[in-house]
Amino acid sequence: MRQIIRFKATRSICYVLIAALVFTFTPAPVAQKAHAQLMPTYVVAVVDFVNESGVQGELLARLATDAVVVEMSKTNRYDVSITRSQIESEMKKLDLHAPLSKVGVVRLGESLSTDAMLQGVVKSVKLSGSGATRSAAVTLVVQMIDQASGEVINGAIQTGKSSPRVGYTPDDDSLITEAINNAAFLVVKTMVDYIIPEATVQANIGADQVMLSKGARDGIKPGMRMIVLRQKEIIGYVQVRSVDPIDSIAKVTKSMRGIRPEDKVRAIFEMPTVSPTLAADPQLGGAPSASRGGKGALGKIGKFVLGAAIVFGLASLFSSSGREDADSPGALSVKDGIPGLTWDSSQYDHGNSVVQLQILRDPIGGINPVKVIQDISGWELGKTQLVGIYGTGLDTQVAYYTIDAPGESSFSETSYTVPAEEFGQQHAYAYRVLYRLESGGEEEDSTYLYYFSELSSQVLLTAIERVMNSDVVWPFYDPNSEPPEVFVTDLQQGLVNFQWNRKDGADEYQVRLEPVIAGTGPTWQSSIIHETGPIVELSDSDRLTLASLLNNSAYVDNVMMWQVLCRNSTDTPSSEPWPAWGDENRFRIGSVPPGP
Repeated sequence: MRQIIRFKATRSICYVLIAALVFTFTPAPVAQKAHAQLMPTYVVAVVDFVNESGVQGELLARLATDAVVVEMSKTNRYDVSITRSQIESEMKKLDLHAPLSKVGVVRLGESLSTDAMLQGVVKSVKLSGSGATRSAAVTLVVQMIDQASGEVINGAIQTGKSSPRVGYTPDDDSLITEAINNAAFLVVKTMVDYIIPEATVQANIGADQVMLSKGARDGIKPGMRMIVLRQKEIIGYVQVRSVDPIDSIAKVTKSMRGIRPEDKVRAIFEMPTVSPTLAADPQLGGAPSASRGGKGALGKIGKFVLGAAIVFGLASLFSSSGREDADSPGALSVKDGIPGLTWDSSQYDHGNSVVQLQILRDPIGGINPVKVIQDISGWELGKTQLVGIYGTGLDTQVAYYTIDAPGESSFSETSYTVPAEEFGQQHAYAYRVLYRLESGGEEEDSTYLYYFSELSSQVLLTAIERVMNSDVVWPFYDPNSEPPEVFVTDLQQGLVNFQWNRKDGADEYQVRLEPVIAGTGPTWQSSIIHETGPIVELSDSDRLTLASLLNNSAYVDNVMMWQVLCRNSTDTPSSEPWPAWGDENRFRIGSVPPGP
């Protein structure tokens, strides 16, 4: 045993194993927090990194993870006391597997009650030189993901290098360990130096703009994209239009729950660009500003570019391998109550290598495609929905391709009958891509080999029919007639209430209300309403709150618009918290109800 320990390479591996074991069972060392902190502390859970370098496998990934955790714990910006064993336990409860998808990251962060999640990749390990001049360079890519929205709010790409040795020849493991520690220091310093711009919504300006409480002095810049949060729930997106020293104006680009004063906004981080200079000489300053030049922005690059430098696309940073064919093509979603799929149409050579995209339902019991996309124009759209499957009363025949084994030189066609199904059924969905790779010979002699991508993670989704105009019990609205009149006193006394028919598969509802003409009435949303029977209505507290808001003489005779949103609380969370938005209904605010 003593002879084995004398070898420096063996000692280095032992140190790595000890460090990984200690981090698994004990909280990472956390530096004493300063009593006066100028910046907020984020509770961050660090997920084990992915090793794409091909060197030392999972052991190196864990070493890099631990090195970054240690560096983060030395700052007063991050609370990284959530241990690896806690993370692995929650992943097991949620049936999540590495590498995590965007939805998986959000679900895990919610379960751990974090502010953000940190993912990372050991992108490359390079050894050069010989003897005393031998050195190692390790490139780490990290991104911090907001728990509520799944958006990247901080990150860094840095390369750490080992120092030259004097008087002896170091072993490669020691050099790699030193390079990882230096890279970890650099990425954490970069994140700490970048102050995430945050602000508060001060006021609504018209129908689609808001005033923010901070401006240029606090890092707000024109064009900056920001998420809008209410507590820890994402409710919309804004983009900064104009900036003053102490405040700014932003345009609402998406609103899921109605943005209002006191909501918080947080900047979406633009990942820095990798360049030969960056790889050789790490930048010690803050994170660079967003690039709008297309080729320089990581968010707009979908594949590797080989040359003097390698530019990494965000779409491939956290895949299980560097090959595009193993990446998931997109994300399942629900729009207007109908399950669907979105994907990055730039993948697979902009669809030129795609033979067929298959959306599968309940894949555990077999391969059952409910829809396929196989023409290039359909792929270029980047989205589709399962329209025509639900509520029609008709079976649907789906023809799809299959292969007997990876690398086959041909494929065959078979079919599956999707049984007729009404709204309200919950299913597990996944997807895969059948793609082709050119093999051998000159152009006239070349052949194609066919492969399936890995099956994506499964999600639970329910097809929910939207609350239509005809589903409204009171105040009933016919789009072809004048809006009905709603008397505030009747609403206050409980003589009337907003009511609608329940929808199969939905167990949570919310009412959104706003004036048809901006500024002529209140903007309001109800609390979450849980299904109570065949007729769903506002709670007494919501009814009285709404009556109080409408009780303004300036609003009399003005027309209001309201919608019912619904969802299934057991569905896998998606980017749209309320996937089924009902029809627009209208009513006119009455003054005094007519006498008997």
